[in-house]
Amino acid sequence: MDEQELLQAEEAHLSDRNDHTRRGVIDAYVKCGLLPEVDADNVKSVIDYFGADFFELMGLVYANAGMFICALRWYREFIAELEGKPRPGLDRQSVDGESVYASVGYCLYSLGLFAEAISWSKSCIGPRLISDAVCQALMDYEAQSTGGTIRSIERAASRTRYTASTQNPTQAIEATPRLKAALEACAPSQDFYIDWVRHESPAPEIQPEGYPFRVEMDASSLPRHKMNLIFAICGQADVLIENGYHDEARRLLSEAAMVEPEADVVRERLKGLP
Repeated sequence: MDEQELLQAEEAHLSDRNDHTRRGVIDAYVKCGLLPEVDADNVKSVIDYFGADFFELMGLVYANAGMFICALRWYREFIAELEGKPRPGLDRQSVDGESVYASVGYCLYSLGLFAEAISWSKSCIGPRLISDAVCQALMDYEAQSTGGTIRSIERAASRTRYTASTQNPTQAIEATPRLKAALEACAPSQDFYIDWVRHESPAPEIQPEGYPFRVEMDASSLPRHKMNLIFAICGQADVLIENGYHDEARRLLSEAAMVEPEADVVRERLKGLP
């Protein structure tokens, strides 16, 4: 990390951002063993396409090498570009801002800064997780009003199926059309299915292949963001539990359970609380 040649190459690029200084950084990476030559050649072949996102590339290289403080330094430069005044050549529409916020959260988690990791991971979740949480709260409220609770939530692509118990099947079935309309209003792109079971019925079994998530056809980065948030919350909860703050740990873990109800890492900690 104190390689003078690498520091000089990075400083040169920060002061004069062009293809030549980018190549100098890549060459210094190779000499310091941070980047294999094959990968370096691949990057050089498209070096003219890089703008401010070159900072993200450098952050990724450092993070992959376990040098998280160095990674954060470069992610900071990238975020400054995203959040500052527009510069010529920076196409913000093509930049995945959520990705760099998630990467910052991962680095902070790896450094044991769990509270900060939670904040950064939440910032990249986006609207889908919020709509999922609202829909789950609506479903839970309706189930409780008939003396039951949510038993399972299953998702595949744009379909979500809730299985909930009830002590009053007639009331629950009558409320279903109104409930589905409310759910679809919160998440217009989702199709909802609701199965009611009697309160005394056994809980559905959790399928092991979904650990820590259920099988979900999702090509977006949301599963990664959810995983970052869950493990950051678990890390902070472990610190709280160790210091005797069980109620605060329970609040945090309950929040993680809303993000992903079937995550075993969360369920096990909740079960272990006094």
